[in-house]
Amino acid sequence: TLLQLVWGDGFLAPGGPESVRRTVGGVDLSDAAVLDIGCGVGGADVILARELGARVTGLDIEQPLIDRARSNAARAGLADRIGYVKADPGPLPFPDESFDHVFTHAALIHVPDKPAMFEEILRVLRPGGWLLAYDWLKGTEPFSEDMLYWFELEGLTYVMDHLAGYLRTLDGLGYVEASGEDAHEDYRKVAHQEYARMQTEWYDRMTELLGPEARDHFIEDWRVLTVVLDNGELRPAYFRGRKPV
Repeated sequence: TLLQLVWGDGFLAPGGPESVRRTVGGVDLSDAAVLDIGCGVGGADVILARELGARVTGLDIEQPLIDRARSNAARAGLADRIGYVKADPGPLPFPDESFDHVFTHAALIHVPDKPAMFEEILRVLRPGGWLLAYDWLKGTEPFSEDMLYWFELEGLTYVMDHLAGYLRTLDGLGYVEASGEDAHEDYRKVAHQEYARMQTEWYDRMTELLGPEARDHFIEDWRVLTVVLDNGELRPAYFRGRKPV
């Protein structure tokens, strides 16, 4: 509820439709079979299908998110172009070379074994297909007390690498044309704006939706989020790699 208030209906990660477009970055998805790993409630899938012309399969580990994503797709009139699969963590439940491209947006941070996931993505990609990704990465220094406190506030399992580490892993697994773009400064500015709005224009709505205790928790969460962005420990980034033809 809180994340959609901040980031828009259907989105559980920052950037909304513009970040989806930036992740795709000019790759032609017209009538392409695209897997969305960690689809959440499906906001990105609507953009991928309606605006970019993809045929989307959304994958998530939580059934309530899948249910909401399926409803969102139907409400958008895209039930014939977007389907959903629930799967437990681990190997992807698809045959080899099932998809033209794989998209993922702020989900790989929760995957403990990154090389295994990137290897699975390579397996399900068709030759020439792209992994198109956005994720929350880290800097190269050990975590500060601020970062550890933010993890505690988030209450989620975050397994982070830095951008150079992601690209080395992709290269080592056989991806080609692997590249990345640090987006830390972009979100650092936005997060400060979000934190300010939580204390002003969103304050009453947060109270109504969440209650005072959860409202105060998330305001503190965002305060610390701005700290770890300011000190460069949290570094959102876009990256991609291609399966050889």
